[in-house]
Amino acid sequence: MTHYEIPWSFYFQVNHDTKMVKLHLSEYFQKKEGLSNRYYVLSFDDVSNFLHKYDHRKLDYFFEKNMKETFDMLIRIKNFNKKKGYIKTHALCYIKDQMMHGLSIDYLDVIEAKKKLDHFVSNSEISIELNYQIPTMYHTDIKLEALKEHLYHLMDREYTI
Repeated sequence: MTHYEIPWSFYFQVNHDTKMVKLHLSEYFQKKEGLSNRYYVLSFDDVSNFLHKYDHRKLDYFFEKNMKETFDMLIRIKNFNKKKGYIKTHALCYIKDQMMHGLSIDYLDVIEAKKKLDHFVSNSEISIELNYQIPTMYHTDIKLEALKEHLYHLMDREYTI
């Protein structure tokens, strides 16, 4: 069996009632973006400035739809290093008790992983791991197996840049 790890960018929790977001960056993302902190708590105003306006609406949509199963969505977040531009990420999410939990992966990392996995697809089994360096304080909150299962579906899709 071939083993491949996909680097995650950040884990987030969105509280639907307070509109607050807890954001925990991976070490990989922190280094890539050159940030000093790995943990942020964003107020409603911060979230409005941090997320692309359409993605802010997506969050409301999924809460209104009362999604019970794991889902994914593209989320664009403001680039931390530049004044303009967004970082495109693919978030694997679920909602539990008015709290959305999500694990974001850089969109280009998803495409790169897809290309690598396509080379192995013959008859071999592939193991994809997500739990690399997820902080232990979140292990009880994260439905890791459901997110991992959804990641397999994500890898089956066609992608364009």
